[in-house]
Amino acid sequence: MRGTARARVFSILAAAVLLALGAMTASADQRDFTLINGSAITITNAYVEKSDLNTWGEDVLGLDVLPPGESIDITFSGYDADECLFDIKVIGRNGEEGYLYKVDLCVISRVTFS
Repeated sequence: MRGTARARVFSILAAAVLLALGAMTASADQRDFTLINGSAITITNAYVEKSDLNTWGEDVLGLDVLPPGESIDITFSGYDADECLFDIKVIGRNGEEGYLYKVDLCVISRVTFS
């Protein structure tokens, strides 16, 4: 009897986790992407902005840094659903800068700086 009760609790927990994951997937923006640091430097700042703007907005890393070989998921909010082309700028610990222009984030889900 104990095994049956334990299995039932496990089934309920597993169902709850699957429902939670489904809700997260459903609310994900199609432009969310993984930023990968394929370089030998630590990235301290990253900026993502619509390609038709001439400003960079806020640092999407916040207080985080991105060491070489690591990745971080970047999520979107507050943009029109039809906006797909974005410019991406990263800054390294010693002031190094890298740029990617007109990245179609409606199609690309992984962006690597190397």
